[in-house]
Amino acid sequence: MVNLPAVLIANGLCVALMLVVIFSNSHNMRSVFFDDRLFYYMCHLSLLLSILETVGFLVDGKIYPGSNLMNVVANSIVFAGTGLFVMIWFQYVEYKLFGRCLGLRLPDVLYVLPLLVVIVMSLMNLFAPVFFYVDEYNVYHRLPLATLSYVVTYGYLLFTMVVAVRNARKAGRYMFLPVIVFMLPIFAGSLVQLLYYGVALIWVSVAFGLTSLYISIQNESSLLDSLTKLYNREFLTRYISSVEQRKLPGQMLGGIMIDINSFKEINDSYGHREGDKALQEMAGILMKASRSDDFVARYGGDEFVVLRTMESPRELEPLIENIERGVARHNHAAENPRYELTISMGCGVMDPNHDTTEDFIRLIDRRMYEQKELFHQRKLVP
Repeated sequence: MVNLPAVLIANGLCVALMLVVIFSNSHNMRSVFFDDRLFYYMCHLSLLLSILETVGFLVDGKIYPGSNLMNVVANSIVFAGTGLFVMIWFQYVEYKLFGRCLGLRLPDVLYVLPLLVVIVMSLMNLFAPVFFYVDEYNVYHRLPLATLSYVVTYGYLLFTMVVAVRNARKAGRYMFLPVIVFMLPIFAGSLVQLLYYGVALIWVSVAFGLTSLYISIQNESSLLDSLTKLYNREFLTRYISSVEQRKLPGQMLGGIMIDINSFKEINDSYGHREGDKALQEMAGILMKASRSDDFVARYGGDEFVVLRTMESPRELEPLIENIERGVARHNHAAENPRYELTISMGCGVMDPNHDTTEDFIRLIDRRMYEQKELFHQRKLVP
């Protein structure tokens, strides 16, 4: 039994949410970045599939010229489009985590093969019953094989959730990818719709998930440095102020300013692309060297800051050692050792009774430049 008022309300809400998201940003911005394009592909596809699903419900059990064809086509495209949506989501997570685009390479094809099979089988339903059939009264009936589509899509959603949770920090970047917030409404909505035909909860659930992603994307653009994917300077100052307001008695805020030595020489000798790569590699080193509760930011140019809330200034020592070891490992493992990354560091602890945020940054910056001067003096010694 189809609950048409509920279907129209749910899918109408999906359409409204997706239209707001789609038209809330300029077309030019959506066409520049690959991950943004993938996001808006998912929004457009959700919009289309929610409309087609509504069409399928509206014509179900109705007999008039073309109604049978509309029922078959609408439901076949919804099945195929669901597989395509999950495939785009899988690529989105891969790109956000690892910067990797899936291609026609055999490993990539094998990665998405089950989804490709589901899409092909869905399109076959245009010609013969596979996942569903429509009887002589134009009534939709699921076939047992429809469960395969749900199992495959659930499997990929669960897989991407596990990968995102386990690798967001390991990938060397801060992630604004709320996979759990994205997944939970989709799992709940699709499970109800799987068990009870006649309700429409999948695409409105997807719309809520995509809206939460959109909010996170806005946070990412305002809080992250676009090149290194570390926090930016503006958020660094906000973070220091917030830590001072909420830190517990006995805790202190320590920080390290890191500068890449001879960065200008890297740019001048090998080009700005190589300079950008050096900055990204340095960001990865700092992320791997720091703890999960440390704060890592690009301060500007080739300067970085790592902050740690701690109980003793000595807790900065293992962090400094981790950074030094990370740089050494990077130089040892470099495939094209045209140059070595070397760094200067200055550290300090913020005095909450006397230091402002600017005083604290000035302190670790001055100590870093003292180390940088020593580095250049050693270079001049024959």
